[in-house]
Amino acid sequence: MIPCIHLAGWQKIAWALDEDLRWARAALEGSVVFTSLPRARIVLAAWWPAIEAIGAAALRGKTVVCFADNPPAFYLTRPGFAGVAGRVDLWIARSHEAFHQFQALGLPVARTPYGVDPQVFRPLDASAIRQEWEIPGDAFVIGNFHRDSEGSDLSRPKVQKGPDVFLEIARELHRRVPRTMVLLAGPRRHWLLGKLETAGVPVRFAGQKPGTTDDYERNILDRPALNRLYQALDVCVVSSRWEGGPYSVLEAILAGRPVISTPVGIARDLLPAACLYEAPAEAADLLERHSAAGSLIAPDRQQVLSQHSLEALQASLRGIFGQLPQGGVSAFSAFASSVNTFLARLNRPVWGKRVHPVAQMKAAGSGGCFYQADTPDVLALAASSRGIQNALAQ
Repeated sequence: MIPCIHLAGWQKIAWALDEDLRWARAALEGSVVFTSLPRARIVLAAWWPAIEAIGAAALRGKTVVCFADNPPAFYLTRPGFAGVAGRVDLWIARSHEAFHQFQALGLPVARTPYGVDPQVFRPLDASAIRQEWEIPGDAFVIGNFHRDSEGSDLSRPKVQKGPDVFLEIARELHRRVPRTMVLLAGPRRHWLLGKLETAGVPVRFAGQKPGTTDDYERNILDRPALNRLYQALDVCVVSSRWEGGPYSVLEAILAGRPVISTPVGIARDLLPAACLYEAPAEAADLLERHSAAGSLIAPDRQQVLSQHSLEALQASLRGIFGQLPQGGVSAFSAFASSVNTFLARLNRPVWGKRVHPVAQMKAAGSGGCFYQADTPDVLALAASSRGIQNALAQ
């Protein structure tokens, strides 16, 4: 017998959660049977809110596996996580940072790599691409292509992605290196684009001007288009306060571009310490030196690819699912799950009030958002979680 699996949590907007499930399907194809929720013995969710939405009753008798789309330090700030955490049989972390945080909480965890397509993200000739967007030949171009504005309020910055941090970096770098230019692309760049224009930092937006309404339909980009835009960057700048990935670190490396990042997610795993920063001034220093002497060195593309190829993901996920319950469920169990799934759509599922140790973590610790440890560390986790909570409250 082979495992019968249901994939849960599709958003159908071609962003990170959909990519996680798309890659999981590709990696597991042929070694499992993909089926409906009622008939599945195993549920693999893209993120824990998908588990919460399904409800405990519909999951009765099933093994629940969940990707970590963010580090637990962020999850601890979210209502509902403590109730769901104890129902997940196995968490799948994508970075050592998240892996260690789950261990600190005493939650079952494995780690698998992200996948990235080397036929899509690859070096190209940048000269024509820069000309297309009217970027001067001597411009020193920094940028990134993830959203920076909250979908619910486009006038507010998305705290996680740190657009305010990026703005401070760009302003300081432009003061030191006047030929600095910012390249932005993708939907929901409203906040940063407006702030950069107000600050007088030269900026190019690769797409239709966002205006005041949600521009998702107008400015969503496919991955080949993203790869072309990476070529126009001298440095990809990741300014996030916390991350599950981000994919952009992998994408930029395979596109052949240098990357600097805050010490979050897979950036800590893939980038040398010399490419990590915690404060905007540090980032400006790194970028100023690179503008003068090309001091940043991109990680070895082939080595990174060997760790994040489809084959690497296949080996990891198939090893994990080979150890989980095999086969499907009985007809009665499938019927009961169908009924409970239908009821969950009518009424928000109620989870038990069992207190899990994670519920107590929010009251402990203080500090910045970054996880200041390289091993499982409860105090570092508590401090990071409180830092994230403070950032969200501002």
